[in-house]
Amino acid sequence: MFGSAVERVETVLASPREAALLECSTALPMMLLHRRTVDADGLPIERVRALYRGDRMAFETHLRE
Repeated sequence: MFGSAVERVETVLASPREAALLECSTALPMMLLHRRTVDADGLPIERVRALYRGDRMAFETHLRE
């Protein structure tokens, strides 16, 4: 069962391999997302590393109490 997660988003430059996969230049800024999710006991259940093209990125969040 989900407990909590820590997510970090930062700007980076793509490696040559990543740029080729994303069909862009290594000079194009990218958005890198890292997330680590743990269960209610603090045991890891998910680890995510996602790279998005900076020119095709949108970010939306809903903040609630």
